[in-house]
Amino acid sequence: MAELGKIEKPEAESFKEKRKLYIVPTLPFEELALEMDIDKAKVERFWGEVREKIEYFRSTYGNIGTVYVEGMDEEEIKGIEFFERFGKESNHYKFIKTLAEAGANLKGIDKTESLRQAKLIFEEYSKSFSPDIMEIHKGFYGKDIDFDKWREYLVKKIQEMQDGISKHATEIIARLPENTSGVLIFTEGRPIEYPAGIDVFQIRPPAFDELEKLVRDKV
Repeated sequence: MAELGKIEKPEAESFKEKRKLYIVPTLPFEELALEMDIDKAKVERFWGEVREKIEYFRSTYGNIGTVYVEGMDEEEIKGIEFFERFGKESNHYKFIKTLAEAGANLKGIDKTESLRQAKLIFEEYSKSFSPDIMEIHKGFYGKDIDFDKWREYLVKKIQEMQDGISKHATEIIARLPENTSGVLIFTEGRPIEYPAGIDVFQIRPPAFDELEKLVRDKV
């Protein structure tokens, strides 16, 4: 029995026969580095640290069977070329390439149509605060148009869309085969409920917090 205030380190064997999901919360660091003049080396360090952590789990608990990809339609069948936009010399690309070469399949967790609709609704919500857009609406609907009610409706629709997108992702992850492991790379703050019966490990290296602070400061 562990002493009070201490936690005994579990044996690796106790986890090997369970489904495992390694989650990597991230932000679009490559795009933000270009937009905000953030040192690319810091982004490379982040993905290098992620790769190192996942390699440890692979060597301890076995190979990764599935890499769940945000923004990819569940019906799409794509290979490593989906990540070539980051550059073949980037740690992000090399990280995914290593998993794919070891047998991992890339699996989308989204529906393209749902993402498109959610984007349209969010853009409409953002535009509703523009004085120019408000004047255009008033010109057609009349000056008594209630923009607060319109925004409340849009917020409700956004929440419904987010709930549906989250539920869909959860259903896909829940199909992770028995005795296998998966990696989920997703945007920090995205609501996802992790299915029961899966051991979840969060991969959040120190470089993430440093990059997140840089982004906040730039904004």
